Amino acid sequence: MAEPAPPPPPSLRLRTRRAIKRVTFLCVRALVRAGGFWRAGALGRALGELQYRFSGAAAARYRRDMAQALGRSDDDPRTAIELREAWRVNTGAVLEILSMFDRKVDPARMAAHCRIDGIEHLEAASRAGRGVLLLGAHMGNGAMIPVCLAASGWPVSVVYKQSRMMSAGFFQHGLAEYGIEPIMANEGMKAYARMLGALRKGRVVFIMADQGTKTQNDGIVLRFLGKDMPMPAGPAQLARHSHAPVLPFETLAARPQWHFQIHPPLERPPGSTLEDDAAQMLRTLEAMVVRHPSLWSWPHRRWRLYRPAA
Repeated sequence: MAEPAPPPPPSLRLRTRRAIKRVTFLCVRALVRAGGFWRAGALGRALGELQYRFSGAAAARYRRDMAQALGRSDDDPRTAIELREAWRVNTGAVLEILSMFDRKVDPARMAAHCRIDGIEHLEAASRAGRGVLLLGAHMGNGAMIPVCLAASGWPVSVVYKQSRMMSAGFFQHGLAEYGIEPIMANEGMKAYARMLGALRKGRVVFIMADQGTKTQNDGIVLRFLGKDMPMPAGPAQLARHSHAPVLPFETLAARPQWHFQIHPPLERPPGSTLEDDAAQMLRTLEAMVVRHPSLWSWPHRRWRLYRPAA
C-alpha cells in the first residue's frame, strides 16, 4: 500500500507571517527582560493602546461583533471604550505572563498583586479526593492563580498550548520553576491521559475553554458570544470521565491588583450528554465575559475570525 503523500510546505506568505511573529516575540521578550515583571504590565498596556489606535478597520469590525455579542446597537459608545480597555488589559497580561515564566518572580511578592476570593469552594471540592478542574477564560493574567495556589501548597497542574513563536520548553520550564506540573495540550491523547492522571491524584488542573478549535472535526459546534464555532469538548469529557468537580473562576478586576473569584462547582443535570456539558461550561464562561467585557481578549483570532451568527 502506497504511503500517504506528505503535506505541502507552508506558503511564502505563511512563512513570512510566522517569521514576523517570532521576531516580534523575541523583541518583546527582550523588553520585558529589561524592565522586569513589575514594569511588564505598564509596558503591555502602552503597547495595547498603540495596537488599538493603529488597528483601523480591524477594530471597527471587532466593535461590531462585540456589540452584537453584548446585545447592543453598533453605535453604543460603551463598546469602543470597553474594547480599548480590553486590548490594554490583555496585552499587559500577556507581557506579565512572559515575564513570570521567563524568569521566576518571588511568589510572595507576586501574591501582593493578586487577590483570590472563593478559596473555600476549592477546599470543599477537593475533599472528595477526585481532584478539581479549575475552568477559566482568557480574561487578564489568569496565570496568577495557579502560581499563587502552588505557592500556598496546592498541587497544581496547568494545561497550556505551545505556540510556534514561543521557544521550545518556554512554559514547561517556567511552570516547573513554581512547582507546577505542565501539561502541553498539543500532545493530544497523551496530554488527556496526563490530565486524567493528575485529577486521580487529587491535583487542581487549571484549564481554559473559551477558544475555538482549529477545525470543526476537533470540537463541537456551539454558539459562543454570538458566533457558531467549533469549541473544545476535552474539558467536558475530562470532567465526565474523572467525575471531578468543575469550578469556574472569574476575573473581576485588573487594577489596582488582579482580582479573581472561584465559584462553586457546576451542577451536571442527570442524563446530560457531552454536548450538554460542554454547552453549560461555555454558557458559564460567556456570562463572565458579558459581566466584564473590558477584561476579555476580543481580538483573539479563534473568535474574531468567525462571522456573527444570523
